[in-house]
Amino acid sequence: MPTFQQCLDADPSGFTQLGSKIMSTAGEINSHAQQYAQTISGLESSWQGDDYKALMRWQGIATAFNTMNQAEFNVAGAMLTSMGATMMANVQTLKLTKESAEAAGYKVLPTPLVILGPSQWQQVSAANVGAPAVLAAYQAGAIAFTMALMTQYGALIAQDAACAATVRIAAGS
Repeated sequence: MPTFQQCLDADPSGFTQLGSKIMSTAGEINSHAQQYAQTISGLESSWQGDDYKALMRWQGIATAFNTMNQAEFNVAGAMLTSMGATMMANVQTLKLTKESAEAAGYKVLPTPLVILGPSQWQQVSAANVGAPAVLAAYQAGAIAFTMALMTQYGALIAQDAACAATVRIAAGS
């Protein structure tokens, strides 16, 4: 499971690139399958007897296997491409949320937990009679930022696990 900092530093474009490569491989499989079918078809005139019929049956099995592989590769590639793009957007959202919290004066801990920063504590101290209200407002903001960061962090962890599972499935293990 990636840490909060690893999620902030992540570059999920690798999933998108891998997805594109897997779909490209599916196209290559299709090209080879078509060449194979043409080669088998071209042999018909020079073969006699039942041997060619057996070869044609084998070609049907090979075609079905290639079609299944192409479909699996295309599905895995599309999933990785889509999830990679979604993860890139979520990483950016996570970064922006953290930066927004820090710009508002909060301190973001690596758990992720947002706490009041020094300038906010100074404002609470300077508020005299209004200190409890100022403190409550800042604490509400810290809770809101913490919940947003935790939600985004959890989503990235789930997406990372889904991508890893897709890679394992695509690799056949």
